[in-house]
Amino acid sequence: MEERLNLLCQAGIIDKDICDGMSGVVAQLETVWAISVHNEQGEMAITHMANALMRSRRGEEIGPLDAGILDEMQSCDIWPQVESVHQAVLAPFDVRLHPNEEGYLLANLFSLWMASKG
Repeated sequence: MEERLNLLCQAGIIDKDICDGMSGVVAQLETVWAISVHNEQGEMAITHMANALMRSRRGEEIGPLDAGILDEMQSCDIWPQVESVHQAVLAPFDVRLHPNEEGYLLANLFSLWMASKG
């Protein structure tokens, strides 16, 4: 995972502060929240989060997550925990995440939570 983040940084796709911060996100997810990210799904989620932070920093915009998917996740009893994790992993970054990015990050966290806790 660290190697992938370093490659993104070296290629200029993500900034160094985001690369460094993502290492903290990995540690926080695994130690504080007991959510494993050392798997294909976790690597995708971490890579997406790093890219989402950079897109937001650059002012780039992606389309929103399908509203039906978001509604379905929000109706689950684990939603408050997923939102807590989401806020905790974003807290160290000095980037205002675009709202459209948030839906996808929440979907990734939701999936990781279900895989780790389910």
